[in-house]
Amino acid sequence: MSISRPIIEVTGLTKKIDSGAHEVRILRGIDFSVPRGQFVAIMGASGSGKSTLLGLLAGLDTPSTGQIVLDGEEITGLKEDDLARIRGRKIGFVFQSYQLIPTLTAEENVLLPYELAGGNGALSGGGIARARELLESVGLGDRRDHYPVQLSGGEQQRVALARAFMVHPPILMADEPTGNLDSANGGHVLELLIALNARENTTLLLVTHDQQLAAHAGRVITLRDGLIVSDQARSDSAA
Repeated sequence: MSISRPIIEVTGLTKKIDSGAHEVRILRGIDFSVPRGQFVAIMGASGSGKSTLLGLLAGLDTPSTGQIVLDGEEITGLKEDDLARIRGRKIGFVFQSYQLIPTLTAEENVLLPYELAGGNGALSGGGIARARELLESVGLGDRRDHYPVQLSGGEQQRVALARAFMVHPPILMADEPTGNLDSANGGHVLELLIALNARENTTLLLVTHDQQLAAHAGRVITLRDGLIVSDQARSDSAA
């Protein structure tokens, strides 16, 4: 794809839910684009629509109207198999609740996106080398054979970070990635996220309600009642 074209393009995006008695409008016409490599924080109070927006951008939900283009591919209207293919190649995820598979070791959890994308799994030296490199990057090289239950919350989220970068996705989406962590662990995870994002040259969309997290972004988009009410570049960010 052309490096001059925005990696994310959103036009006229709406999301409505018919509750029976009345219609709930979660997103009411969203327009924005994101250049490659930008670190964008999406902010807003609970119920503002920020997590819904991230889910739509990831192809995890379907908009009522509007268009989403990721890395040159329009995803609105695609079948689930095609959406899964795009997610597997183009998007890494970091969730608030870690989403590790309890029966897999740290290393196996990190390898999972590689396997789902068609890698040879444990038989591939290249995949294992990449997983171990990422675990070393987040300070867990000596914990790769541990299961999630044997890891602290901060360690589990660091495994989730490593997993998100496994297949070199051009886009990383993070939904309140430090929300379940204390301030010390949350700060450490954020530092690792920023460092890995810069090293891997990823476009990062971070959903948060935390002003301190958003202060690290190069741009902050603020939602209120399903609308963008502010879209500001931050010259003083750490991005």
